[in-house]
Amino acid sequence: MRLNTGLYLNAFAIITIAFCGTVQYFTGVLAVLWLPFFMVIIMVVLLIMQKQPQPITLTTSEKAILTLYLAFIVLTLSATFLQGGIVVTIVGFKNELALSLVMLCMLLGMFRESQLHRLIQLFYWLFYVQFPVALYQVLFVVPQRVAFRGENEKWDSVVGTFGGNPMGGGNTAAMGMFCLLIMLLKVSEFKHGICSFKSLALHVVLSFVLCVIGEVKFVILLSPFLLALLWMMPGYVSGVSKVSLRSLLIIAAGMVVLIFAAITILASNYSSAFGGDPTKSAFSVFVDSLGYIFDTNYIMENGELGRFTTIFFWLKHNGLYGMGSILFGYGLNATNSGSAVSPGYISTWFRLILDSTSLSMLLWEVGIIGILLFSLVIITILKAMRPREAFSRHDLKREDLQLLSSAPAFYVFSIGCLLSLPYSQILMIIPMLQFLLWLALGSLIIINRAVRLHSGIYHDSSAIHHR
Repeated sequence: MRLNTGLYLNAFAIITIAFCGTVQYFTGVLAVLWLPFFMVIIMVVLLIMQKQPQPITLTTSEKAILTLYLAFIVLTLSATFLQGGIVVTIVGFKNELALSLVMLCMLLGMFRESQLHRLIQLFYWLFYVQFPVALYQVLFVVPQRVAFRGENEKWDSVVGTFGGNPMGGGNTAAMGMFCLLIMLLKVSEFKHGICSFKSLALHVVLSFVLCVIGEVKFVILLSPFLLALLWMMPGYVSGVSKVSLRSLLIIAAGMVVLIFAAITILASNYSSAFGGDPTKSAFSVFVDSLGYIFDTNYIMENGELGRFTTIFFWLKHNGLYGMGSILFGYGLNATNSGSAVSPGYISTWFRLILDSTSLSMLLWEVGIIGILLFSLVIITILKAMRPREAFSRHDLKREDLQLLSSAPAFYVFSIGCLLSLPYSQILMIIPMLQFLLWLALGSLIIINRAVRLHSGIYHDSSAIHHR
């Protein structure tokens, strides 16, 4: 059966990134977040039905990725089913791991590189859509929240199309990570000579604006280092990876200006919301606002643990049922503090919100063995699919060059997602960022496979045919 899988992937992206979050934000209907789950299940069914024009060749590295991924999924689902039953397993899989099937479908050849190229262009339009939505949230939602909850509770209402509770907490981290991806894609395009400096500067500044009004400190502070890493790392195209002192100084100066402006604006907002010493500098106010993150004994009034506190709390209380729970966890959804269908029993046991970071969720739910397998899947992809020079820039069409330029951006974005594990829980509970991470990893596989087939510089004698 011949299917237009590229059209389905585009629809998947639009529904996940633009539709679901917007509907949830303005209507409060959480059930809409089941749509990405159903769509990824349909994607797997379509993969089985799809007729491949030629057998899919899996290299040794791709077989290792497939083996590690299946081992992680089987182990996690088995542990969850044995401890929580079928309902908890379905809900936990939907909330945390289902969208990893996107990467599996890409690994098994469901999509072509031309379809991936069109999806990347769609990402820019989805980025532009964020601004009218964010503007409405700034002008109308934030004043309502301030009037309802006070000046010191105005954060997390500006989320673009990424959803959340306008009067509670929003998915600003997911919006910030999407902005990070757009910055990485544009910087890589500029590096490959595809876009102008004006286009690059516009997208970077607009991304920072969204991160500032959404107060995404993680992206604001980390993006300069990730952009520098992207600029220095090699790509698939020769002659574009040369690093000069002048280019590094220009990039560093530009990012320092943006970070200083962001810190100044955020510090001003904190001072107006919470009050403060007028003699303190903007940087001091900003640093003070980060203090709770590194506090190892921080518990909010609602019972939510601070970011570092989650790790130390797990170290003290992880052995409720012995060594088995330390190694294999308590099952998916065990820390879920916001589900009406299947609330997490570990959170109920302690009467605390333990799912404040993705790392905490993984430690409690899949254990040390699960975290190792989860990390190995991603690290193996990054190690095996790291871009290496294979083509000359003059031998490529613009579309091919644009596709190849996205590989380093997806590579660095995946690293950024890993670094977000101890900062935010979004990667394990929100389908938008889950979709972006697993799509980025799958894209690395597709691009690497296309380069291997067209350049002939990669050779694997143990490749197999997979139908």
